[in-house]
Amino acid sequence: MGSIGPDEGGYAYVAWQWSRGADLYRSAWVDRPQGLILVYRLLISISHSAWAIRLGAVVAGAAITLLVVAIGRLLASPATGFLAGGIYAIAGVGPHIEGYTFNGELAAALPATAAVAAALVAWRRDSRRWLVAAAALGGSAMLMKQSGFDGLAVVFAVALLRRERVKSLALLAAGAAVPLGASALAGWLTGWRFYWSAVVGDHLGAATSASRLTHLLRSLPAAERDLLPLAAAAVLGLWLSRKQPLQLRLGLVWLAAALVGVNLGGLYWPHYYVQLLAPLCVLAALALGRARNLAFAWTAAGLVALPALVFLGVLVHGSDYRSDRMVAYAVGFENDQRIARYARSHSSPRDSVYALVSRADFYFLADRSSASPYLWSHPLNAIPGARAALARTLAAPRRPRLVVLFQRAPLQGSEKRLRAILHRYYQVVWRAPQTGTTVLAAQKRRAVG
Repeated sequence: MGSIGPDEGGYAYVAWQWSRGADLYRSAWVDRPQGLILVYRLLISISHSAWAIRLGAVVAGAAITLLVVAIGRLLASPATGFLAGGIYAIAGVGPHIEGYTFNGELAAALPATAAVAAALVAWRRDSRRWLVAAAALGGSAMLMKQSGFDGLAVVFAVALLRRERVKSLALLAAGAAVPLGASALAGWLTGWRFYWSAVVGDHLGAATSASRLTHLLRSLPAAERDLLPLAAAAVLGLWLSRKQPLQLRLGLVWLAAALVGVNLGGLYWPHYYVQLLAPLCVLAALALGRARNLAFAWTAAGLVALPALVFLGVLVHGSDYRSDRMVAYAVGFENDQRIARYARSHSSPRDSVYALVSRADFYFLADRSSASPYLWSHPLNAIPGARAALARTLAAPRRPRLVVLFQRAPLQGSEKRLRAILHRYYQVVWRAPQTGTTVLAAQKRRAVG
């Protein structure tokens, strides 16, 4: 069945609530555009389980692999395309940057990479239709995650290279306006203030945070372990392409836009770096594809993807205990499953529950509604009034049936107040084996005061 992480489970839960009539960005809060949640709605309509989400990640990875093959062929040669696809098929696993999870970056990479491929077809065929399609795909990528504009940047570069530059830019704007306009219109109809705050305002706050440098420095070791050989080969590819204007310009634009996207979020979670994988693989293939000896080129491709190859080898041949601890979230997912089973057997579907905090997959696994729209710690700490609203909810007469303490200090600056509320209105009823995660149940309802 596989496992899912808190973000994947959170997106699935928000999609589930949205499909049941909840207001997106109000009662079902998420800081991602509607496109990603629509994809999750599709996946959970197949099955309300973890394997459906894993299926989404596999399909996205396979599709991107085929697309980078096409891009390599269009930019250089069939050999370059197959090298790019081969590198991505392995390096795309990204064991330390969570390349195998169905995160927003992976979801955005599919239409963004398709936009690059379509833009190259438009260039080769001098086709307006393909240019409009490329722009629409590039805009769609931004509906998966706001930073997924790297494909659209390549389309813009291609439009500038065309003879009819003004018309090409107008076509680009028209194509991109379809998905982006649809997202804005849906946000307007459901509540512009909530939409803007979640999709734009939350990210602007993180991007201007004083702690972004600290987050960046903490993220670099994981990124280096997965991307360093790939990045070195990509730089070589750019240097070798200096006499090929199209390769150099589009390669630089794609990689630069992806780098800007990584830096846009401000929190530098490991999965941010997934956005770099497709352009890096294509640029690395541009270097290796120039080798006269095909066997040498594929050997070098294996060395470029060595971090992922080593991970996969140990994962396949290692013990179950070691394998579980190599996969991000696997151990935590098992714990979440145990607690979700307890919640289902000690509450009714009408009861609300709450997890402190950032274990959003718990609600999806338990099939229970969250007592608060804020499932992650960041919005609780960043959105004015969110913490006070949570405190009122936990102390209200119709408070959540169960509260799970996944973390000892779940909220910045609110521990004392929350501890007093939990002590007064809840009691310990169970501790998960092995992890000791505490589950609290609401005591007999009584008026606040």
